[in-house]
Amino acid sequence: MKKIGLNTEGNWYKGNLHTHSTNSDGRITPEEIVRIYKDHGYQFLAFTEHELYTHNRELSDEDFLVLPGVELSCNNPDPWRIYHILGIGRHAAGEHPSAENGFSDKQRFPVRKWEDLGSVQTVLDEIWQAGNLAVFNHPIWSRLELTDFIDLDGYFAMEIYNYGCAVESHTGLCIDYWDSLLRRGRKIWGVATDDAHFALEDYCGGWVMVNAPELTIKAVTSALLEGNFYSSSGPEIYRFEIEDGVVKADCSDAREIHFVTYESFGNSLFARSGESLRHGEFRLSGEELYVRVEITDHSGRTAWSNPIFLKEE
Repeated sequence: MKKIGLNTEGNWYKGNLHTHSTNSDGRITPEEIVRIYKDHGYQFLAFTEHELYTHNRELSDEDFLVLPGVELSCNNPDPWRIYHILGIGRHAAGEHPSAENGFSDKQRFPVRKWEDLGSVQTVLDEIWQAGNLAVFNHPIWSRLELTDFIDLDGYFAMEIYNYGCAVESHTGLCIDYWDSLLRRGRKIWGVATDDAHFALEDYCGGWVMVNAPELTIKAVTSALLEGNFYSSSGPEIYRFEIEDGVVKADCSDAREIHFVTYESFGNSLFARSGESLRHGEFRLSGEELYVRVEITDHSGRTAWSNPIFLKEE
């Protein structure tokens, strides 16, 4: 029996899902940003301005896709807790099946007033109802404990690595919270992003590699929703699957390969001095709820697969 964690039959597209321009608090224009990402080998980008939904359709071409997007906020003033949620558009302009609910280009939103956690849930619900994918952003930077958001739902992914937060204040990595949710049976994907503002060198450091049949809004966001991508700050993952109880991964030159599981312990592989790993495998016990793989290269950069769930309800 085989379980595929990463379908590689389509095309690989490199993208950043979290970007700010001069349309909010970024330092450079959308046109300049697209040029930077093209020069760094990206194929798609989402502009996620604070409280401003934008399409930027004119910046897309046959080789580069701009996704509609926004970053919405609802903050608890006492104790100070920050809730930032990305909305990534799943439809091109005019394609949303319920036009009265879809967000429009250049639509502005207020920062939502905090009443209780239900205020944040309302934001998540509105994002989904308007035909967008919701991403829960940078929990460590936001000063959140797991108990501050564990009851929220409606987001398909969490930022497990935010390069901008890592550069600014070493608060970009959020693997423990992700595993805590996965251990509770929550099916949430992990994304690496830039959260680029361009005041610092906070760009082109965290990305997703999406496998999709074509470079369109529908194809890319469908692959994201299905989890057919991996996240990275450097390494590449070529294969991730389970066959006859053995989980296998192929990757670019690596110093370490870690198979992370629960309830059982996983397994870690380390390259010998002066050598590299390009393949790893590990026999599962049969008690695991999920398994995912992390690849670390010789520069300490990491790639993260999404989990394969082993006990489907």
